[in-house]
Amino acid sequence: MTWLYLVAATALCLSPLASALPPAADLVPLINTLVEQTNVPNLVSGVILYTRLYDTVTEVVVFTLASIGVRFLFAGETAKPSVRALADAPSVVLCQLGGTIAALIGVELALRGHLSPGGGFAAGVAGGTAIGLALISGSAELSDRLYRRYRADLWEKGAVIAFVLLAALTLGGLPPPPGDFGSLAGGSWIPLLNVLVAIKVTLGSWAMVQLFVRHRGLL
Repeated sequence: MTWLYLVAATALCLSPLASALPPAADLVPLINTLVEQTNVPNLVSGVILYTRLYDTVTEVVVFTLASIGVRFLFAGETAKPSVRALADAPSVVLCQLGGTIAALIGVELALRGHLSPGGGFAAGVAGGTAIGLALISGSAELSDRLYRRYRADLWEKGAVIAFVLLAALTLGGLPPPPGDFGSLAGGSWIPLLNVLVAIKVTLGSWAMVQLFVRHRGLL
């Protein structure tokens, strides 16, 4: 029966290839309409943060609930006395270099995500990757001190509240002027929403990874 399952799975995966894509000319009016509505070159960001903004708000709320769930999971556990980390110098240097590059990419994706490929979620993934690389390279204690000192949990909550409020203004038909097409300030609330999502995802990832490291001793 295994071969039958493999054939069925292969046919299911290849079935979309049997239907032809719509002609490109039919998509031109739709693309022009999206550009006029969002006023940003990156139509993906325009769709996520304007056309289907309600869905994006739900995604942010779901991610917030996941972060709260991880905190609830470790609420009754004691922290590990020591945290495992990479010991060899070449691996540590590579992780620190990769973390620095990932952090810079995250900032670029957050600020210019509405102009080029990127956006808040991609920036948050890059930021979370940078934090994860820093933790496994031996910076767990420093990361924990910085998280507590600068109250990253409050910044995370503030980013969620600000995102929901700005989304409500957009959904209520109260956006600011669209600005110049192709500029950092163009696209109404979209650039700011991108930045808020990046902050939320980065700090939420930091909180969850930090808890796993603190209570499990490793990632």
